Amino acid sequence: MRFVLGFLASLAVSTSAFAAEWWEAKTDHFIVKSESSEAEARQLALDLERFDEAMRYMYGTAKDTEVVPDSSKLTMYHFGDTNDIGRLAGSRGVAGFFIPRAGQSVAFSPVKEPRQRTLGTRSDENSLSPRVVMFHEYSHYFMYQHAAAAYPAWYREGFAEVYGTIELTDKGFKLGAPATHRALVLQYLNSYSVERLLDPPEKMNGEDVAQIYAMGWMLSHYLTFSGERKGQLGEYLRLINGGASSLDAGKGAFGDLGKLNRDLDRYRRGRAPGMEITYADYTPPTATTRKMTDAESEMMMLHIKSTRGVDEDEAKQLVQPARDLLARFPGSAPVQLAVAEAEFDAENLDRAETAAKKALEIDSSLARGHIYLARIAMKRAEEDPSQFVVAREQYAAANRLDPRNADPLKGYYLTYQLAGETPPEPALIALETAYDLAPFDPTIRTALAHLLLTEDRNRESIALLSPIINDPHASKRAKKLRDLVAKIEDGDKSAALVELAPKLNPEDEEEDEDDAVRNPAAAVLN
Repeated sequence: MRFVLGFLASLAVSTSAFAAEWWEAKTDHFIVKSESSEAEARQLALDLERFDEAMRYMYGTAKDTEVVPDSSKLTMYHFGDTNDIGRLAGSRGVAGFFIPRAGQSVAFSPVKEPRQRTLGTRSDENSLSPRVVMFHEYSHYFMYQHAAAAYPAWYREGFAEVYGTIELTDKGFKLGAPATHRALVLQYLNSYSVERLLDPPEKMNGEDVAQIYAMGWMLSHYLTFSGERKGQLGEYLRLINGGASSLDAGKGAFGDLGKLNRDLDRYRRGRAPGMEITYADYTPPTATTRKMTDAESEMMMLHIKSTRGVDEDEAKQLVQPARDLLARFPGSAPVQLAVAEAEFDAENLDRAETAAKKALEIDSSLARGHIYLARIAMKRAEEDPSQFVVAREQYAAANRLDPRNADPLKGYYLTYQLAGETPPEPALIALETAYDLAPFDPTIRTALAHLLLTEDRNRESIALLSPIINDPHASKRAKKLRDLVAKIEDGDKSAALVELAPKLNPEDEEEDEDDAVRNPAAAVLN
């Protein structure tokens, strides 16, 4: 995967015999890859599984009735400290983040406590722990997996802050503990207004960013637990998703914002209420663990950097470490896949193809091997349209191995759309199924919106685009789509058809993914 990310070069790629020891732990919904210990990897996976149970309980989300394949699980990479995570994210102060992505959503969280304190922390008691980071990040994932919609920044982060401080008990959980790591912001920057929180400037300063988290937590907590404004949060979100601005939605749902300011000031000085839930006949989750092989351990930082995303120069820098790794572990399928990814990112398509095929020779059950062969063919199709057929066959092979992976389903549809062919019924079903599996993926959402427009299902198309176009902190492309939706509503969908049409060089899709990392998901947690 490739897109611009300027700070990755500072992370070392280890291919030495002294790579860290890595452990893998799996539960029903999570894969944890950790450089800590077997016990810590297991506990992290179990805590995540229990956290998922708690969120499902709170939101009435049904349990899965089928076994969740690995490609549909969230993979958590657990390594380094806060500074390492920040460098990976490309921004100082980011202590954890996740990327919602069809085929393998990923998250990154530190093993070690932050090495330095900043505003919002004043003691070990009030510091932001990796555990809070982890729960904060999964809250984002849950939100976009189970309730994809337009969420303003203060609520995205406030929601995650509320759930980030959850306490897991023997047979349930406690929710509503104060975000003590935001205490100094709330104490010393207490003149910040709810109006500015709802409608921050386009270029936010440090205080604005801090309050997105601190005051965002307080407002989310107040609307959830105080009992004083029942139904107002739901009405606010309904108005947002109906197209109202955040400020207008706030006035419509909360009424006098001056009174809300005064109520929040009173709430700030009081004791934070909460709730405790105890399950009946509770059976705790289980986890399986394994020590990752020497080959897997030594490839992890290379794999993490490629998974996060690299630009053209950084992709080239990873090639030689990848080849060195391959020379040492030619019989490792995971190494072959990591090499295929690195060579593909550097546009060395022949070498990438060789590595992907070798991975499949070693392990024919690897759907990802077929996915990389399909991506290679799609890249070659820019010059040779006959390669669309090759890509189609490889996506179909990947789907047979992993039917609930949204990535090959999306790709299969695109092999027809990008080739200028009319997609047959199985391809249409594939795209719709991909959306059902990964509604958070913006490329799938826009592709399906385009398909619905071609079928004159304009209202359904607009509804699909709503979480993007009504995001108060939307990307440039999202703002463009907002204007195009207005034209659709006026009866002219020609420009929208052009803009939404899938493209072979999806620069806009890369921007969408980068926004998905930097806006709704990235947590400035230090």
